[in-house]
Amino acid sequence: MKARMSMTVATLCGLAAGPASASVFGSLANFDVVNDTGKPAYGFEIEFDDASFDHTKIVSVFGLNRNFGLAGGPGAVERFGLPTITDLPGVGVKITYGGTIGSVFTPFGPYNTPGESCWPLAGGWSTAASCDHYGVTTLGTPASTKYSWLVEASPGVLSARPTGVPAVQFAYTPPVPAAGGQPAVPAAVNANIRAVAPNADHPENPALWGEAFWVKTFTTKVPNAIDLGNLLRGDPEQEQAEVETEWSIFQKPPAGHVGDGPNEVKVKDLALGDADKAVIRRYEFYKYAGPFNVDGSGEVDCNTACENDPPGLDPASGHASFVGDFVGAQMAGFNVEQVGAPVPEPGSWAMLVAGLGVLGLAVARRKVALNARASQRRALRRTDAAFVSTVLSTMRPSRGRAARAPRAPARRPRACRPVAGSRSGP
Repeated sequence: MKARMSMTVATLCGLAAGPASASVFGSLANFDVVNDTGKPAYGFEIEFDDASFDHTKIVSVFGLNRNFGLAGGPGAVERFGLPTITDLPGVGVKITYGGTIGSVFTPFGPYNTPGESCWPLAGGWSTAASCDHYGVTTLGTPASTKYSWLVEASPGVLSARPTGVPAVQFAYTPPVPAAGGQPAVPAAVNANIRAVAPNADHPENPALWGEAFWVKTFTTKVPNAIDLGNLLRGDPEQEQAEVETEWSIFQKPPAGHVGDGPNEVKVKDLALGDADKAVIRRYEFYKYAGPFNVDGSGEVDCNTACENDPPGLDPASGHASFVGDFVGAQMAGFNVEQVGAPVPEPGSWAMLVAGLGVLGLAVARRKVALNARASQRRALRRTDAAFVSTVLSTMRPSRGRAARAPRAPARRPRACRPVAGSRSGP
C-alpha cells in the first residue's frame, strides 16, 4: 500500500512550500451544502483526484488558516473544527473535516435558505442546522474534485457519500493577437460543472440515473483579483452577479452511457475584456420534485417547456412545484492574472508570496458602505496583511531585494525604527 502522509497545517507557511510556476492561475471555491443523505454526517471530505496535486497546491482552507476573530481561532467557524490535509501519492490530496463517530455531527434534513448562510457568522445558523459551509483556494485547477459527506455505512464504519454540489472546473484560454489578416481573439475562461450524485434511492447501483437537481447560475466579471472573501454573500462584487440561467436540470447518467448525458454537464465560455481580472460564478442547487421516466431508471421526465418554466413556481397556479428543497450553493472564482510568476527568490519563497497575494493583499480597495459582515471581512484582511508582514520578515531569501542582509540591532541608528512585524534580533 502506498504511504499516505497526514498532517494538520497550522500556518500558511506549511501550505505554501513548493516550486513556482509561470502558468498557474488561481481557482477558489466557497460553498454551502445540506446533508440530505438521510443519516447524521460525522464529517466532510474534499478530494482532489489529480496526481500532480498535493498539499503545496492548497493555498487556503476555510476553517484552517482564515481567522474571523472568533474565540477558538480559525477552526471556530467549522462545526468539526480544524480540518486535516492528507497527501495521496499518485492520486492527489484530501481535506477532511471531522471523520470520527461521536457527539459532533451534521444532522440531516432540509435547509431552505440559499446562499452563504451555513456557518456561525451567518444569521440564524446553529449546530442544529443540517448544512455547513466549506471553502478552499488552490493554485491551478485539479483534474477532478469530489465533495462527500462521511456517514456511517455500518456500525462504527464511515463511508464517503457524494453530495449534489459539484466542483467548478475552470480552463483559461489566453488572447490571440491579430495576425495575417485574422482578427484578434479575446481571452476566455471556460467554466463547467459535471453531475456527480448517484441515484438517491439506490446509490450503490451505477446502472441507474443519478439524483436529479435544478440549478440556477449567476455570473459576473470584475476588474481586480479576488480572494475567498469575495465569494461570501454580502460582498459587493458577489452581489453584482447576474442570473445567467434561471432553471436547468442537472443529472448524472447511468454507467455505460455513451457520451455526456443530456443534463450531465453545464458549460459556459466567458469572453474577457482587457479590464477583466477575475470571474465569479454562483450555482444554486435544488432538488428535482417533478416526474420521472416510467421505466424506473430514474431519468427525469421534463421536456423543454417544463425546464424553461418549471410548474408550480407560482403558488397561485395550484400546480405541485417541480422545484424542491434547497440543496446547496457553490460560489467559485477564477483569477485571470498569474499567481505563480517567476521571481528571483527560491521556489518556496515564491509560492508563499504568490499564495498570500491571492488571499490577503487587496486590503483597502473598498469605498462603499458595508454591512456588519463586510466589516468583519475588512478586519480579517487587515489580519491577513499583518500575518503577511510577520511571515515575510521571518524568511531569509537568498537573492533579490528581499535578500538584503538585516542590520544588527546594535548598529542601527537611534532614529531608525524597525518595520512593524519584522524581526528585531537574530
